Amino acid sequence: MLSRRRFLQAAALATAGLALPVRFNFRPGMGGGPVLSAPVAFAYNESPGLRRFVQPLRNAGAIPVALPDPTPAPVTGVTHYTIDIVEYTDKLHPDLGPTKLWGYNPTIGLGGNTTPTHLGGIIVAQRDVPIQITFRNKLPPSHILPVDTSLMGADGAQNRTSVHLHGGLVPWIADGGPVAWWAPDGTKGESFVNNRVLNPHAAANEAEYYYPNQQSARFMWYHDHALGITRLNAYAGIATGFIIRDAFEAGLVSKGLPDYLEKGGLELPIVIQEKIFVDKNTIDQRDPTWPKSKETGALWYPHVYEGDRWTIGRDGDVDPSGNLRLSPSVVPEMFGDTMLANGTVYPQATVEARRYRLRILNATQARFLNLQLYVDDGTPDSITLVQQTTSNGNEIWVPTNAKGPNFLVIGTEGGFLASPVDVDSATPFDMAADRAGVPIASTIQASLLTAPAERWDVLVDFKGLAGKRIILYNDAPAPFPMGDAGNDLFPHPPTQARAADERPGFGPDTRQIMAFQVVAATGEDVPLTITPDYDLSIGIDPTLMGLLWTTTPQAPPAGVKVRQLTLNEGFDSDGRLIQMLGTGDPVHPGWYGRAYLDPATEVVEEGDVEVWQITNLTGDTHPMHFHLVNVQVLSRQPVGDITLLSAGAAPSVVPARGPSALEVGWKETVKMHPNEVTTVIMMFDVPQSLPFAVPESPRTRGYEYVWHCHILEHEEHDMMRPLIVKPRYRQFFPHIRS
Repeated sequence: MLSRRRFLQAAALATAGLALPVRFNFRPGMGGGPVLSAPVAFAYNESPGLRRFVQPLRNAGAIPVALPDPTPAPVTGVTHYTIDIVEYTDKLHPDLGPTKLWGYNPTIGLGGNTTPTHLGGIIVAQRDVPIQITFRNKLPPSHILPVDTSLMGADGAQNRTSVHLHGGLVPWIADGGPVAWWAPDGTKGESFVNNRVLNPHAAANEAEYYYPNQQSARFMWYHDHALGITRLNAYAGIATGFIIRDAFEAGLVSKGLPDYLEKGGLELPIVIQEKIFVDKNTIDQRDPTWPKSKETGALWYPHVYEGDRWTIGRDGDVDPSGNLRLSPSVVPEMFGDTMLANGTVYPQATVEARRYRLRILNATQARFLNLQLYVDDGTPDSITLVQQTTSNGNEIWVPTNAKGPNFLVIGTEGGFLASPVDVDSATPFDMAADRAGVPIASTIQASLLTAPAERWDVLVDFKGLAGKRIILYNDAPAPFPMGDAGNDLFPHPPTQARAADERPGFGPDTRQIMAFQVVAATGEDVPLTITPDYDLSIGIDPTLMGLLWTTTPQAPPAGVKVRQLTLNEGFDSDGRLIQMLGTGDPVHPGWYGRAYLDPATEVVEEGDVEVWQITNLTGDTHPMHFHLVNVQVLSRQPVGDITLLSAGAAPSVVPARGPSALEVGWKETVKMHPNEVTTVIMMFDVPQSLPFAVPESPRTRGYEYVWHCHILEHEEHDMMRPLIVKPRYRQFFPHIRS
């Protein structure tokens, strides 16, 4: 078995003296040699087999869209919304019982719809038109999932919440940081000062958030971020979309961009998640210690740290089964067995044979997605697989189906790209590894490779496909990039015998996400002039320090501070794998990781520009998310002598490569691959011209933000660090305290 932690070159390991944990890879077809023959394992607790493509894709309207209140917001006087955070049930598949969820629910909804619904509370905003939201926490005291109280902050109330506008340029009091939580009884985290500024008369269960929307058009989302239970709250359903419109985007409609969804246009947000559901017929055998609902359709979440999945450190206290006794326990990553789009299982969208705009969000806990499109071949399983040997020597399962239409990618989570990118829709995932089994990130082959929290703004033309069904398909390994076959579930190829309980056309399946049933067009599209040579950069913020929008690697500009940072993995005091961020200075020999609650090291001044060189010393690709700022990717380069990081040495003698064409624009979630240094540049600007004074955090004496991995189990334990912005006036009056 190939270790997921054999990731650094032998020279780098020897130089650094690292003591590294081991995690095992079971994935066939990744790396060559006898490791490819390992047997397929079960997913955690398999959901009941569910039929694919038997229910419609929910769109805005079916999912409640929030509308503003008739009266303006307190204090600021801007447009005001009231949104409840509630427990409710929703039917996510015809063959499941009701699923208990937590989520957002607007008090006023588009078309009068205020029925609590998975992913409800979508907001459509306009650039430079601020809004204020009163969130009312009405959650019951007991969580619907097991809570590991050993994590930092998790021993508090189980119904705490903190609302983070992911991708938002917002004052820190409205950022929804981990320590800015509040509970229905009025208890609050140390960093919660929202109401003091925005509504001193707020009720105990209310929290005020102000969003200035001083950003270009983009697809954002808002979700829970409460300390110690973020991963559970997000999985339980506390997440939804937030769209900003602007004049540049509106001007593209005459150039072939499909009109907005709120105008009845051919725009489809697609939020992709994965879940595991309880099967009452098997739960007592598969998981006899499951402490929550045992009804079919209830959410299931892994709560046991299993020794046959992950190495246990020397301090781990194990039971006779070889699992940690600590229960419930956080796990390194959660991978589901059933895919959802827009809140329901394996849905199908009816689309015309025309051009559509897809706004795609990977809202999974930890799963990367290599999104592809294939024509349903008419078999019961829709996709027929065959094993092929790739140019890298890997044996992988690939569809024999006809390919679907390509993706024309026009934007990411940071808004429009500098230029559209045509992406082949039928490139199976593949990559090379070196002799030690270390993945070589520069060799990755994929279609639309999407990390957790990344978004795409995509044009797809279904013209000429009337009568066909197109499958949105994924084959990215999980964990990424080295994988484990137990997390990659798909129907057996026809050349292999099926299991007794495996039925054609049914899950568990992590490869087929949803389908598009194409029908005849009822109208004509505006001719498309948004082509790969079209200049979209005039619709986005300019680059910093004279840098270019280019796929060529760029060096840090002269005179700009370069900060060395690290991504790390080791064991915690209970013997569990733990992920941490750190600087280039070791905490002790061979270890750079620092806990979230350790003193802040990323402290900047408002308006500063910095370059961050982030060295990944782990075996995973981490989607690193930056609160407050967008970043520009300058380069990626293999790791060199990591003992020289604190001296600011070049990371490697191996030449750097530039960002991919899909990163030539602003980003706020960046894939950072194993054995590489990722270099990004950013400006620590904050919203301007606000109708209130922004106080400093009583906890950190600055504007309090964070940066973290968006694999939610990594973020929670403990791959998150403070990002403290000192207000501009402090440069002149450093003695002032709020």
